[in-house]
Amino acid sequence: MSSDTYHHGHLREALLQAAQAQIAAEGYQSLNLSKLARQLNVSQPAVYRHFASKQALVFSLVAEGFVLLSQRLETAAESVSMAALPANREPSDSLIKGIEAIAQTYIDFVLEHRELARLMFSLKERATEPELYKVSKRAAATLFQWVDVGQQCYGLKVRSAEQAVRLIGATIKGLAVMLMEEQMPYVTQTPGEIAVHAAATARMLRDGVFLAAT
Repeated sequence: MSSDTYHHGHLREALLQAAQAQIAAEGYQSLNLSKLARQLNVSQPAVYRHFASKQALVFSLVAEGFVLLSQRLETAAESVSMAALPANREPSDSLIKGIEAIAQTYIDFVLEHRELARLMFSLKERATEPELYKVSKRAAATLFQWVDVGQQCYGLKVRSAEQAVRLIGATIKGLAVMLMEEQMPYVTQTPGEIAVHAAATARMLRDGVFLAAT
């Protein structure tokens, strides 16, 4: 297939798909623009018209990864109604279910896209590049919503909603990374055990972060 076959942005999309397949099969450090050009049977100048460098391609892959993760987290959170959280500060399992849905979705994404997740987590520029910073923050927006409602219903044991989000997010990410790196083989190899750990993590976080949860 020649570069003439790709038009109206189709080559860019094809390059991103091929790059994701390449890093999934060979690791993100194997990413190579020349190899992608050969694989798609296009010229290197055609590739460079869309991605001026390997770094530009990496940034786009990471941005797409965070967008996909955000979409999945938003969908998961929508499955648990925030309206079920009581206004009378009585403990509610809905808060646990919301955090559990976020944790399970995060873990599922990381295990499904291991090399992309490694690239997303290792890229330091996501804190300095405006577009990457924006899309990475979107992934935390759903968690901010749950913390905000939980704070209104129960109050916080920690200093602020921002600190609560950081602590919850770091705990979920830590579990996901340990599973991704096969540091907990019993969990990843035992059917249903990931869900058990996600639920236990949600209970622990609820009890540790929100005042009226204990």
